[in-house]
Amino acid sequence: MKKTLAILIAALFILASFAGCGGGGKSTDNADRVLQMYTSSALTSADWQTTTLTSDMQILWVQVFEGLYGMDESKGGYIDLLAKDVQVSEDGLVYTVTLVDATFQNGDPLTAEDVVFSYGKAMENARFNYVTSFINNIEAKDDKTVVFTLDYPYSAIAHTFWTVKIYSKREYEEIVASGKEFGVEGHTAATGPYIITGFDASSVTLEANENYWKGAPDIKHVHYQVISDAAGQVVAFENGELDYFPNVPNSDWENVKAKAGDNCEMVTANDVKVMFINYLSPTNNGILGNPLVREAIMYAVNKDHCIKAGLAGYGMPAFEYMYHGYVATSPNYEDGTFKTYDYDPDKAHQCLLDAGFTEEEIAAGINVGTIITYGNSTTILGKMTVAVQGDLKEVGLIADVDVQDYSVIGPRMYAQDYDIALFGDSGNFDFNNIRQQVHSESVGMYLVRYKDPASPFDWQRIEALVDQGVATSDTADRYKVYTELWAIIADTATIYPIAHSGYGIAWSDNITIDGLCPSYYHIDSFHWAN
Repeated sequence: MKKTLAILIAALFILASFAGCGGGGKSTDNADRVLQMYTSSALTSADWQTTTLTSDMQILWVQVFEGLYGMDESKGGYIDLLAKDVQVSEDGLVYTVTLVDATFQNGDPLTAEDVVFSYGKAMENARFNYVTSFINNIEAKDDKTVVFTLDYPYSAIAHTFWTVKIYSKREYEEIVASGKEFGVEGHTAATGPYIITGFDASSVTLEANENYWKGAPDIKHVHYQVISDAAGQVVAFENGELDYFPNVPNSDWENVKAKAGDNCEMVTANDVKVMFINYLSPTNNGILGNPLVREAIMYAVNKDHCIKAGLAGYGMPAFEYMYHGYVATSPNYEDGTFKTYDYDPDKAHQCLLDAGFTEEEIAAGINVGTIITYGNSTTILGKMTVAVQGDLKEVGLIADVDVQDYSVIGPRMYAQDYDIALFGDSGNFDFNNIRQQVHSESVGMYLVRYKDPASPFDWQRIEALVDQGVATSDTADRYKVYTELWAIIADTATIYPIAHSGYGIAWSDNITIDGLCPSYYHIDSFHWAN
């Protein structure tokens, strides 16, 4: 009897241990566990081409779809992905790409025809002209070899290989042939580690691709909850409702850090918060067409105010569109080779006088229109916009503020339907990415239209320098070209870098992470901790 009772007690003890392991009654069967994530806005499509919003890209561009190259900031930027090998001709015009032995989520093997098809779709989309316009021809040499022929040497092609994602040609065409628009529902037409199984206004669900060509991910189920409000994101993490918390609001960093303990880190973001001024705006008799008014606006904006308001002090003033600490070809303000418009309210005041305004008009307030941005009043850009509004008022410039969802504000920015705009850009590892903001082929991407019948700028020189910047692979030569390019842009007084962010990341005790990435995290590098 004693022996039987002892065995029974031991069995009950083991069962109780399994039931309690992991805390909160969670199952120890990792196959059933769900990684809890958040996204700041609803996903509107499962097609990677529909968005360049970072929160969407973090899901579609990294977890679901893949390109010839990937992006892993913890490993220095661009990495080989679907491209096994890339050979470049001596004249820099022909790239021969050998593909890895990968399969799509639907089980089909990745072929060169899929790559040709996918690049064809991207090249039909004006949004991606800035990374495809130099491509003359793409052909499948055989099932595993793709040959790119360029119109001119393009040393920044790594960003193209990362940007353009690869579809399953068969599945894409079957979905369209059925009368549906690709991306309106989940699919298996990607090669990535996760399959998108559902999305709506409140959530996104992913399931592990068990046949992923690099090996099945450890995390099998992922649930994204749409939490647009920064305060709501913090509360969700503090309540244990999030396993991974990227882009922690800087104003809440100390509280989140206290909650996370050792499971957090503040890294330097590869980003820029930047102000654009639309010189073509008709507001107040085209007031922003006056370069002296634009200069007054730039001298009026205090970057430290913006960093304190939007980043709670966790950030650094920006003087280049891309932080030179990340991007080797980025102009460096410390060289003194371009205008920086440092905060100087006295200069702002003098610019307005030189523009023909009287002291009485300045004292009464001069209307420069509306400052727009996306998000809400609690987000970084929302807070910075209010700070900019206050700085302008201090020098006699009056502006309204309009902060709305990206789906509303984004199209207005890209259509140049604004006066002043605050915008965020991130994930850049080559200064050629400035092309999307300054080159006329980047329709649907840029916020300032330099090439225009009413343009007072030397847009021909701007575009020539953009082309020169990718005509050589020599870093020193490219730096020289981009320094001249940025000096011209600075003189237009239309683009004003404000800040590079500190980027907080926190995670729960449920997971471990192999490498922290401030822009494009990889869930397949996450593992359950127990």
